[in-house]
Amino acid sequence: MSAAALYFGAALHRAHAVLQQRLDERLGDWHGLSLGGYHLLQALEATPGLALPALARALLQPMVSTLRQVLPMEKTGLLERVDGRVRLRPAGRQLLVEARQTVEAAYARALQAPGVEADRVAVCLPLLEQLALAVRGMR
Repeated sequence: MSAAALYFGAALHRAHAVLQQRLDERLGDWHGLSLGGYHLLQALEATPGLALPALARALLQPMVSTLRQVLPMEKTGLLERVDGRVRLRPAGRQLLVEARQTVEAAYARALQAPGVEADRVAVCLPLLEQLALAVRGMR
């Protein structure tokens, strides 16, 4: 493996890890939610009534991890499972609306950090999307 590939992977990991840590802190402090929980609620908003295996695929994680997220959210009234499908309940929808504001603010702050230039971000975003699609298709 080339040094450039290792450097790229490490830099991508650091950026993701720092953002996830900050978002987990803010979402936890303000909403009692992790970033993973936020993504779960967001996936159910985008595609209501997903079966657990489809929800796990949408979240790019194993089904057992998804079930570990769903169970407490179900017990606290954020979600419900009906006929094998997971749906947002009104409390889950409201939490998502509130948490989305926190996530948007955190990402906006990151994009306004010193040294982060909007034109470079605009170039990088399509590249990251393309990379995600390409790697997802690799086996």
